[in-house]
Amino acid sequence: MGALTIAITGASGFLGKACVTAALERGHRVRALVRCEDASLPETVDIVICDLADGLPADALLGVDAVIHIAAAMSNDPAILARDTTQATAKLVDAIKHDASHARLVLASSIAVYDAFGTVENGTVDESTPLETDLVKREGYTRAKLVQERQTQDANLSTWALRIGALYDDTRLWNAHIGPRLGSVLFSLSRSGQAPICHVQNAADALVLAAETEPKGAFETLNIVEDTLPTRAEFIAQVHNGLHVKLSWRLLMPLATFTEAIVGARAPGLLRPRVLAARMRPVRYSNELAKRQLGWVPSARFGSATSKTKGRPL
Repeated sequence: MGALTIAITGASGFLGKACVTAALERGHRVRALVRCEDASLPETVDIVICDLADGLPADALLGVDAVIHIAAAMSNDPAILARDTTQATAKLVDAIKHDASHARLVLASSIAVYDAFGTVENGTVDESTPLETDLVKREGYTRAKLVQERQTQDANLSTWALRIGALYDDTRLWNAHIGPRLGSVLFSLSRSGQAPICHVQNAADALVLAAETEPKGAFETLNIVEDTLPTRAEFIAQVHNGLHVKLSWRLLMPLATFTEAIVGARAPGLLRPRVLAARMRPVRYSNELAKRQLGWVPSARFGSATSKTKGRPL
């Protein structure tokens, strides 16, 4: 594979910066699409300042071989998601079709798009697992990721959708699949099942490999999670060093059902049955298809950190 020109949206974010580094290390030219100047980006990067939701400059994708689309709202606010995730994706897709229709599109999607009850307990979530269909019963972020996948699939471009697990590095370890934290107190709701995590370096490597690789079909999906995923109990033992209150997500289900019936979508995530199940139900996750189709070998591994940290939700 020769050097490519790869456009990366959201290039100044947590995953975006890792992706820029991974692309440069593999000898590619990088065009970073960002909302404002970022002095931390390497000098060799071609920077395009734009707000995707407002559209792209006319020459933003000129000469681009692949587009890695990471920019999205990390929110559950419907208005923010509508603008910064779905509208931004629509504008990007239009620009690709108009100015770079030959370019591959690589979407940074999420492992959260699967149906909360799409597989049996302790079964394996892979790319054949059904997607969530009861969208109004899931959090806004998940709904927006599902819309993104439909947008890119309907565009009839050469597209990979990478369903990435909860991102972490040695300084950002916490995620919503473990349980709520109040200060140093953890309320774990499940200790079995795998925590669907992915080191940011592994995710970036997978995105760049997808940019280099022609998908077999017009729209292909891949799960991007660690090779050896910790159980929730193992994750907690590695990360948490405060008070630990053990609860059962199953015991919350009746309360969640009642709360959602009364207040609907205004109920907190863990008091909505499908959100609770999606985050806490014990299942396993497979990344075998990504390794086969991309030749991806996750190099970073959970547990390599030498000290515990309080972390924060990702």
